[in-house]
Amino acid sequence: MHIGIIGAGAAAVALLDALAHADHQPSGVTVFDGAPALWRGRPYQPDLDTVRVNAPPPIMSVRAGDAGHYQRWLADRDVTDYLDERLGQPLVPRAVYGEYLEDTAREAISRLGRVGCRVRVVRSTVTGFSRDGQAVLHTAGGDRVPVDRAVLAVGSGRPRDHYGLTGAPGYVDEPYPLARTVTGVPADHSVAVIGSGLTAVDVAVTLAATGHTGPITLLSRSGQLPFVQQRPVRLDPVHMTPAAVRALAAEHGELAFTQLVSLLRAELAALGQDFETLATEIRAAEDPVTRLRRQLDAVDSPHHGRRLLAMVIRTVGPIAWPMLADQDRAMLRTEHFRTINSLSSPMVPHNARIVLRLLDSGRLRLRAGVTKIEARPGGGFTVHDDRSWSADTVLNAVNPPAYTTPPDTESLIGALLAAGAAESHPSGGLRVEPVTRRSMVGGTPDRNWHVLGNLAADSLFIATNPPGLAVEAAGLVGGLFDA
Repeated sequence: MHIGIIGAGAAAVALLDALAHADHQPSGVTVFDGAPALWRGRPYQPDLDTVRVNAPPPIMSVRAGDAGHYQRWLADRDVTDYLDERLGQPLVPRAVYGEYLEDTAREAISRLGRVGCRVRVVRSTVTGFSRDGQAVLHTAGGDRVPVDRAVLAVGSGRPRDHYGLTGAPGYVDEPYPLARTVTGVPADHSVAVIGSGLTAVDVAVTLAATGHTGPITLLSRSGQLPFVQQRPVRLDPVHMTPAAVRALAAEHGELAFTQLVSLLRAELAALGQDFETLATEIRAAEDPVTRLRRQLDAVDSPHHGRRLLAMVIRTVGPIAWPMLADQDRAMLRTEHFRTINSLSSPMVPHNARIVLRLLDSGRLRLRAGVTKIEARPGGGFTVHDDRSWSADTVLNAVNPPAYTTPPDTESLIGALLAAGAAESHPSGGLRVEPVTRRSMVGGTPDRNWHVLGNLAADSLFIATNPPGLAVEAAGLVGGLFDA
């Protein structure tokens, strides 16, 4: 069996690693990607040291079932300079994590090679598809590559230009790598950053570290910052588990959000802690700077509510999401996206302290309710929220939402839909079979195509991190050989 993998980011690394450790290996693998840096994807390219991994090592392994894989890799490197003292964990630059992904990919390719499976990399995007007994992948370079199974592992692409600023002098649509973009901003420029999430935090922290002296403004609809990550503790859920969620769905035909809340209540009660403390924390309507200061003081809090919820969003969430009632999914996506994203991807204390210092000094400000940004003919920008004001430079730090087709994959997705090899879901993304990730058309799995990551319609609406991709990849591998 020959497998084609479209995309060479973290999802492809997880899949190659899962294939290398599976009971059966394919006869060959071809990976397609035109990006300059293989295996790193968008987030983990070579960059400045200020751009850190936003999670401690114990939860960043790209090998399913081996939580210590990344930690063992780090043990051979001196990471003392990157210790976050409040977390008690090293938070290395994302470029270093990119090296981990590269090494994992190389190890998997070598392991596959030793059992007779050659892995070939084609440095070109896949732009089309046809059938000839097999799936024939058409590349931008003019190649036609037949494969028995094809896996879409393309990520979510790059940010979208919501304000039509592309081409305007001083506008940066893609901030990464910050070594290329932020370091080119004149030190005294007034900088407006579209967004106030983790990417916006990266931009602000890096500007401060590279000698920028001008004002920095984070723009968003909410004006809120991510939550602050707490010091990790070991939690072993007994109520809020994948098995419990599956059992509830099987018993009732579908899953209700209220049932998930009940499981969470039971989990906290088993820890001797109350649910209302967590609920109050999440619902609190307070000034974002006040909340930032309070959460920094609570990094070592003995209440495990936020820690537990952050864990289960990532571990139980992807399993629960496709089983939830439609109205509950709509409610969570439309009313609670920001909160869920902030809980699952909190800001590390190292960055939170820098952000608070910038806010207290007046160098950084938060503004909510942005409605329009215009490029001025003579240079610079006018930002409109509850008033109009000026900025010299604008950086886009709003990541594309889940189920978004990357621009360089649109022609391939169009070909799949036209050929009946894939089917769009009304809420976005492509329909897939659970676990195996096989593309579903009219309720029937396609014989050739699988989908890995947030392009799958049943994936959670927050970005899938490398450990989540590893779990998906492990299930997908079984489907490759069973199909």
